[in-house]
Amino acid sequence: MNKRVFLALVGASLVTVSVGSGVLTTEQAIAQTQPEWYNCLTREVFTPEKQAWCDRWSTLQNGTYIVPLGFSPEPSFETITLENGEYNRPGELVVSLAGEPNWLAFGDIDGDGKDDAAVIFGVNQGGGTNLVTYLAAVMDIDGEAKALRPVALGDRILLNGPTTIENQRINVAQLTQTEVINRSFVVDGGSLSELAQLPSPERAEVPDGTVVFSQTSTYAVRVFTRDGQPYINLFNRTSGQQELNGVRAIAVSSVEGIVFMTSGSTTQNQPAVRVSIAPDGSQTFEVNDTVQTNSASVTGTVTYLPRIAMPPNAVLDVSLIDVSRADAPAITLASQATVFGDAQGAATGQRQVPIPFELVYDPNQIDPRFSYAVQARISVDGELRFINTSQFAVITQGRPTSVEVRVDPVSR
Repeated sequence: MNKRVFLALVGASLVTVSVGSGVLTTEQAIAQTQPEWYNCLTREVFTPEKQAWCDRWSTLQNGTYIVPLGFSPEPSFETITLENGEYNRPGELVVSLAGEPNWLAFGDIDGDGKDDAAVIFGVNQGGGTNLVTYLAAVMDIDGEAKALRPVALGDRILLNGPTTIENQRINVAQLTQTEVINRSFVVDGGSLSELAQLPSPERAEVPDGTVVFSQTSTYAVRVFTRDGQPYINLFNRTSGQQELNGVRAIAVSSVEGIVFMTSGSTTQNQPAVRVSIAPDGSQTFEVNDTVQTNSASVTGTVTYLPRIAMPPNAVLDVSLIDVSRADAPAITLASQATVFGDAQGAATGQRQVPIPFELVYDPNQIDPRFSYAVQARISVDGELRFINTSQFAVITQGRPTSVEVRVDPVSR
């Protein structure tokens, strides 16, 4: 692609977005305060604030970045250095840094007390008119200024407001043909990872509490949320050690499901953990990249008879419990929570019943003399709406390991 044509395409897109135009109406769009921006080409004596900002901008315009080659899910990468915000290898690779308000932010991304930068750049590969937009973090902008591996935002994206850095997150308000998607990214080792799309008025939030509790013969893992953020506990049955205790996790959502993961730390002797939940409810649990298979599971679906749809913030909780002791509280062996507005694989943008589940448990905890059952409930904003009124026994005494659970309305 001709360099001038490429830059014109990028510039046209940036101008279109920066003045707030797009496909949403004025009522739908969210008004945003314009971010700090300076013209560094003027000749006056700069104020200290402007000089500091322009020094940072110069660092970014002439910085070294990691650029994906190809469009596969696992592309190779190349390191390139920009000159005045541009890199051009005619017919092969053209990179242009977005130089407009809304497309740049400064702040502390990793909590080390040093300011970092979030930048967006367009990449054209092999000529033609293809243009993929990427988000990158540049760590310690006033010092080392090291760029992390970027993440793709999409093809010729539009923004609905300024890119920001808040609470160690990069926030991007991305505009689609039908809605604003508030995307958030955090530092995960040497790259960025996207937090699962659980926010905004159009999407559901997972309430604080357990999202997944699964057990194998070796480990017990719990994924839970606190103040809207995911965390992981990991107990090693073999060593008797709590290897992770409330360690902050990354949640990544896609059409393949949702993944909760921690990258681990050799210095703190913390293992890497990955818990994946597919749209059909099935789970994969990995510790240090090893899939844990020494477990058993109960699978099934949850449904109800009334012909009503649940709101997107409704939450289904399914548990495998030991109900043998009538005079004692039931013991939970495994659990899984599903948000109706999660919409993993749902063409309508929202789940409805029947909703599948998988409860992963340690078979060594099962006593053939005891009784076990699946319990399900649906809540909205913490208020119970549906619960099973019949017992759905499983596992022992000839009971199945796959069951269809029916929940009934709760009188209000």
